[in-house]
Amino acid sequence: MKQLHGHFALRTSARLLLSSIAALSFSTLIHAEQTLDNITVTANRMPSANVLAPNTVITRDDIDRLQINDLGTLLSRQTGIDMTNNGGIGKATSISIRGSNSSHVLVLVDGVKWHSATTGGPSIQDFPVEQIERIEVVRGPRSGIYGSEAIGGVIQIFTRKGKAGDIKPYAKLAYGSHNSKQAAVGVSGGDAKTTYNLSFNHQSTDGINVKDSPTQDPDKDGYRNNSVSAKINHQLTNNFVIGANLLRSEGFNEYDSKFDFMKADSIQQIIGTNAALQVNDSWLVSLLLSESRDKSTNFRNSNADGTFDTRHRAASLTNTYEFTTNHTLNFGLDYDVDDVESSTQFSETSRDNKAAFISWQADVNKHGWLISARHDDNEAFGHKNTGNAEYGYWLQDDLRVTFTAGTAFKVPTFNNLYLPLTGSYIGNPELLPEESKSLGAGINGQPQWGTWSVNLYQNEIKNLISYQRVSPSLNQATNTDEAQIKGIEFDIATSLANWNVAMNASFLKPEDKGTGNILARRAQRLANVNIDRQWGAWSTGASWKLRGNSYDNATNTTRLGGYGLLDLRVAYDLNKDWSVKADLSNAFNKEYETVNNYNSLDRTVMFTLLYQP
Repeated sequence: MKQLHGHFALRTSARLLLSSIAALSFSTLIHAEQTLDNITVTANRMPSANVLAPNTVITRDDIDRLQINDLGTLLSRQTGIDMTNNGGIGKATSISIRGSNSSHVLVLVDGVKWHSATTGGPSIQDFPVEQIERIEVVRGPRSGIYGSEAIGGVIQIFTRKGKAGDIKPYAKLAYGSHNSKQAAVGVSGGDAKTTYNLSFNHQSTDGINVKDSPTQDPDKDGYRNNSVSAKINHQLTNNFVIGANLLRSEGFNEYDSKFDFMKADSIQQIIGTNAALQVNDSWLVSLLLSESRDKSTNFRNSNADGTFDTRHRAASLTNTYEFTTNHTLNFGLDYDVDDVESSTQFSETSRDNKAAFISWQADVNKHGWLISARHDDNEAFGHKNTGNAEYGYWLQDDLRVTFTAGTAFKVPTFNNLYLPLTGSYIGNPELLPEESKSLGAGINGQPQWGTWSVNLYQNEIKNLISYQRVSPSLNQATNTDEAQIKGIEFDIATSLANWNVAMNASFLKPEDKGTGNILARRAQRLANVNIDRQWGAWSTGASWKLRGNSYDNATNTTRLGGYGLLDLRVAYDLNKDWSVKADLSNAFNKEYETVNNYNSLDRTVMFTLLYQP
């Protein structure tokens, strides 16, 4: 993983941007990843080597090296990210950045917004890690660029891409504890004008008994997932590129209940089509049309017991204009529609959002800045203005200080607003959007021995939505809480005696200002250590994760103890194409919970055979 703090001016012309799109996968609203590792696109919604916001990049090589098979675990090893999980791979998983709610994290897949309009967040547990090429994580508010949800940060997932060259097949077989299995195959390739990738993945496990209760179906709760991803990009002319991408993931999940048999089937589907036109040497125009889908069906004793099918359709028109060598404007329009189809009768099933955005990024001598503004017009909530202001100054060639400020918001979900009486819960159509104001400061260095950074932040959030008891038998969504989250983050990466070492730590206080309590299911201390070394054809590594105590409820009466997990890994290259790997997770067989009364995975081992020419 890399913390990115590039120190050179934005000299990338529109022609280079277009050629990058043609050569690689067209994977965001306006740009794809470029060949330089220190080019990112998520933080500023355009390629940049000089990102001021704290950010991390996870590459495909990182994923293969760490041998992590689920997205929640992979993300939880990054700076400032916490995770809760209801019982292992495939079970409900929530991600928090800098102590914010899980619904305060915007997740993009190849530039497409991925979420459920009813629950408010994506089904992290159903995204296959095998289909990922790269992940970019931006910490801090980004509503001034992306709109709703980006209060805590943004995670963008790029699916596998093709490269110009010979056809390259790849395959993977894995087997491990709890009868866990994985099989993946794919092919990629291309020429000077066209690149493509097609991949399939199957993953299954018998799982564990997620709840120790004689009344909750005391058996193992399995999971399986089948997925396909496809991506193609074609350069029609020197100035015009088109592309398309698809990801479909189907999950089949068992869970505990008082009934004889409970399961849930899910579909995650993301489709995007895009085009980019280089108008002249300074001006690039791009268009993205997309749809993301989140469908879940619950079954009780093999009978369908509820279906929620939400779709997010979007169109984005973006202009990137480099009016001088070191100054770039990025401006455009977004149009989004959320639709809900459900066996539950919501009083409203659709809403749209129109937005206009603009940002100015500059890198002049030792100074760098980003100023962004966005106006959203939501059908249900009216108008909302947000923005970001960031400044960086190079004290010397390898040392920079940064200052950031931003406002953000999150619109309530359809469940929050329109859920009819379901059990003891009911929605509230009078809810207001959640809003935040954030400040940050940091210092980062790139000395010869590695990289390091320290970042401080404070986030004030108002109109927090929670379910409050309004009668002895009824809970309703209300805007009742205000929260203040303060924190400090540390990162360091270096090489010691041929060992690559990367460490991060986060210390935060996510506090409910009304009660003084710690926000539920947020650890106040997080740390990760990764060490790896290459020994010729062999490679070895270890990861140590530390998570402090947290509370399962808002009243802080149910405490969840902290824990440490040690993972060990080894890999051997049989030849240039074939390799074998082994991973031992939770080596000391630590028992722990991130959600009260839900077990976590015990010690597990996984063996992998990989063909990757």
